[in-house]
Amino acid sequence: MDRTWFGGDPAGAVPVNLSSEAPSGVVGANRAPEWLAPDLERVEKLLLATAGSSQNPLVSEASTHLIKAGGKRVRPLIVVLSARAGQSGLVGTDRAAAAVELIHLASLYHDDVIDETDVRRGVPTPQAKWGTAIAVLAGDYLFASGCALGAQAGGEVPILLACAITEVCEGQIAETECLGDPSRKASEYLDTIRLKTATLFRAAAELGAATSAATPEERARLVAFGENFGIAFQIVDDLLDLVGDTENTGKTPGTDLKEGVFTMPVLLACERDPALLSRLARGDRDLDAMLPMIEATGALSLTATEAAAYAHKAVDALEGLPDTEWRLALASLVDGVLAQVE
Repeated sequence: MDRTWFGGDPAGAVPVNLSSEAPSGVVGANRAPEWLAPDLERVEKLLLATAGSSQNPLVSEASTHLIKAGGKRVRPLIVVLSARAGQSGLVGTDRAAAAVELIHLASLYHDDVIDETDVRRGVPTPQAKWGTAIAVLAGDYLFASGCALGAQAGGEVPILLACAITEVCEGQIAETECLGDPSRKASEYLDTIRLKTATLFRAAAELGAATSAATPEERARLVAFGENFGIAFQIVDDLLDLVGDTENTGKTPGTDLKEGVFTMPVLLACERDPALLSRLARGDRDLDAMLPMIEATGALSLTATEAAAYAHKAVDALEGLPDTEWRLALASLVDGVLAQVE
């Protein structure tokens, strides 16, 4: 079967394209097939209702700002797809899916404050629109809202979310500690993204399994899928920070480089070019000047290969699951991410 389609009939489905941001009101950038649309529509309504529940207009506007700007909704998509391993469509699954997305959004608000980012998803960041104080507090509000929604879901959801938040924060602290250090090892980078990014992908898959009473074997396979997909996703995202197009990514190119967040392609290039390492260590962060040096080392290709290796691990983890539309959809997510750098 062709995994580039969500479903068995290409004529009745839309290709996965994770490089595009969804317009306001659209559930996910992937335009999921009709059989999944009701699940995602419920989650989207829950997202907006929860983030926009404050009686204070500014709180609601700031907290729903990035939700209304669109986004891929990959994490809630993984939750509802993973739930197909058991009894899908339950309220607890919907709440878990919305909760993990709210927590992800909260981390974006805080990241944009730390990085002083001006644009995300093609719109001004909360930091740029309302200033640091409002952006930080709106991020806190989203974190708390996600935790409250997880508590309403009950069962294992609160502890899974709490553990995930802990790991995300740990990974972000580790990354912050290494800001401006081009001599950092690529293995250390992988350890960091396993925490700061892959954790929520893994949690999303486990939340779907846990809330739907999937079998232990299915849960283990979905967890492995989520972690490896999350690593591949972040590696690709870091590549796109260097070579992506703002129109497609919704971000300003070179943002990480400018802020001294040296990701896999940069670190691999520095291992191969001492002159590049020296320039970055001295504070030269101009993308136009640095990118040709990075490209000359072959680091971009090596990074894409590394992303593909983790993507293949993710797909391999699905092999023991039933050959179903939902399993095909999970594999399609992986293909969609890799397609951005092929």
